[in-house]
Amino acid sequence: MTAQAAPSTRPSPLRMILFVGAALLLALPLLLGGYPLYLATEALCWAIAAAALDLLVGYLGLTPLGHIAMWGLGGYTAALLVKAGLPMPLVLAAAALIATIYSALTAPLALRAGGIFFLMITLAFAQMLQALIDKWSAVTGGTDGLTFQPGVDSTVLYLITLAALALSLFLLTRLTRSPFGRVLEAIRQNEGRARALGYPVFAYKYGAVLIASAFIGLAGALGAYHRGIVTPSDVFWLQSAVLLIMVLLGGARSLWGPVLGAVLYTVLQALVSSQTDLWAGLVGALLIVLVLTGRGGLWAILHRRQA
Repeated sequence: MTAQAAPSTRPSPLRMILFVGAALLLALPLLLGGYPLYLATEALCWAIAAAALDLLVGYLGLTPLGHIAMWGLGGYTAALLVKAGLPMPLVLAAAALIATIYSALTAPLALRAGGIFFLMITLAFAQMLQALIDKWSAVTGGTDGLTFQPGVDSTVLYLITLAALALSLFLLTRLTRSPFGRVLEAIRQNEGRARALGYPVFAYKYGAVLIASAFIGLAGALGAYHRGIVTPSDVFWLQSAVLLIMVLLGGARSLWGPVLGAVLYTVLQALVSSQTDLWAGLVGALLIVLVLTGRGGLWAILHRRQA
């Protein structure tokens, strides 16, 4: 009788990368300050939004192009409430709630349209919101935007944003592994079959949109605290495309992939734009190379190298 080899207890390279990355993120305020810390906080804000968007793009198979509206609503809510003197926990909760309410009102029409029309309707609603923000200058500051004093130390804000990212990833991971997440997967694979099995497809889609919106609104509020200003450009539709690129760059259907994509895109944009005005073209070329050579995104590349 041959003895069976004992299963390896060594952690996988991917887990080691995550562990080292988490340790570096925690130690970052001790190692860096000034602009590098500012850039790191910016990347974490986008990472929260990208992971939330992946719930729709990767796990449900929906591709919106108006999701930046929730980011902008979260930011403007934060700016207005901070000016009103509300504490940060209430401001963040209110930002997530306002973004969710916006989606609760606009998502039914977009979801019933479906397909490419879902993308176009979400884009149209975002454009309408940007026009409202631009014209309602008495409240939003118009084209000048709103500036405010966040009242939070940059190191503290970085740690709060990091904690928000960790909590978001934990909750979204639990959600995707729950029965709710498995139904979303079934809808993505074959919506007609899921409906034939008796699942209320529209309700599941609607719920997923509301959940993603809450996290994106939270990310937008943290972004406003981080920058100390919100402007109509925060709701411009091209920002939706940037967020979608982050998801696809890192790899959809992984949650960690969009986080990696958000960090890489933010850092890459900052480094290249500081060297040349042609940063958009160079970043675009690099993204094309990465997408063509790394099918499934960076997270898939890491998984293949681990195998």
